[in-house]
Amino acid sequence: MAPFDGTFERVPLQGEVSLHLAPADKFKTALVKVFVRADLDRETATEIALLPSVLRRGTRAHPTLRDLTRHLEALYGTQLGGDILKIGEQQVVALKVEVAGDSFLPAGTDAFARAAALLRDLLLDPALDGNGDFPANVVSQEKEKHKQFIDGLINDKGTYAAERCSAEMCKGEPFEVYEYGSVPDLERVTPRSLAERWRALLEKAPIDVFAIGAIDRSAAIEILSRAFDRSRPRLEPLRGTLPNPARRPARFVREPLPVKQGKLCIGFRTGSRVEDESYFGLLVMNGVLGAFPHSKLFRNVREKAGLCYYASSSIERTKGLVFVQCGIEKENFEKARDLSLEQLDAIRRGEVTDEELENTRRALRFNYRSLLDRPSYLANTVYILRLAGRDLPLDELISRIERVTKEQVVEAARAVWLDLTYFLEPDGTVVDDEEPAEALAEDAHG
Repeated sequence: MAPFDGTFERVPLQGEVSLHLAPADKFKTALVKVFVRADLDRETATEIALLPSVLRRGTRAHPTLRDLTRHLEALYGTQLGGDILKIGEQQVVALKVEVAGDSFLPAGTDAFARAAALLRDLLLDPALDGNGDFPANVVSQEKEKHKQFIDGLINDKGTYAAERCSAEMCKGEPFEVYEYGSVPDLERVTPRSLAERWRALLEKAPIDVFAIGAIDRSAAIEILSRAFDRSRPRLEPLRGTLPNPARRPARFVREPLPVKQGKLCIGFRTGSRVEDESYFGLLVMNGVLGAFPHSKLFRNVREKAGLCYYASSSIERTKGLVFVQCGIEKENFEKARDLSLEQLDAIRRGEVTDEELENTRRALRFNYRSLLDRPSYLANTVYILRLAGRDLPLDELISRIERVTKEQVVEAARAVWLDLTYFLEPDGTVVDDEEPAEALAEDAHG
């Protein structure tokens, strides 16, 4: 088998279900990950966000968590996971299993087929009560955990500030909706309403199934087709991600909270999304600006000026947004804001060195190639790219990045415009505030 390059074969099934296969003998396990996609909407977001945790609690064949755990142990310690993704203005339920490859197990072992069947049952045949609803005790327990998760967002001040900045910037747009929903909406969820939401999702949602690693291509196609091929009428197209609004005067939002350290988050709109030709220039521009330790924000705002504890930038590639984030003392707000904006202005003026460009290309190249060792992250990345029509091998993506010129970086910076400045401001109350971790709206490889 040729060296693994991250290329996936696409196999369409009935009912707008697609398989994406990447056999790779470098792995001793097989990952199967299923993505179920819906439009992000305030009315449905909380129920959809609760689904992964409830679905992981059991199937009709293994209705309790104890039954499910024993079954996973019998499957050579198969690992199960799930989460919610926000991709632009779409919300995605993601479920996965990772199982030891059959070729590394005793002859005749069918662990892959059994793991795929389990993943299918978790999504399509979960544990329900006699009324066809999710079990009340399961829903109650998972609602409480979900509430604690949403309430706990404020404990990570950097992530909280990033979420508040994007919500304020995109107020009135679907993007302002938090992908995990809200506590008031969570309180209204019932076992019946959740089951109805699950059925509605399966009736309307495009489904993509990724299989990576120690798999046999022909066997995987047969097994996964049998598991996920669905007979559904032609689905109506999703709304997808709306265009950014027209340019408008920049706004400022200040939010006082009992924290020791302020959090500055500056939100920008762009004219580039992952499907656009100008996207690669934006990706490299973000690297020069603040995605890496060699970037201007880190070197000039954090290291030279000493105005912040961290300074970085990130992009939301599907919506076309750029965020600058800094952890600062309250009295440094104006200096940190102005100097951060000056770094973008410097790029607009063409003040980009060959060393900055080469370091950015090298860092992005490393990030993309590191995905070849991280199957779940690779599946996420390829899924997002394919949704945008970017059906390119990783080597070609890297090649496109390496061909980006200084002029394209400058052009990308000039197409970025300031929309919102958000400041999570210490209100003077003495608290035991935690040291923040850097909070990024998107991973550095874009």
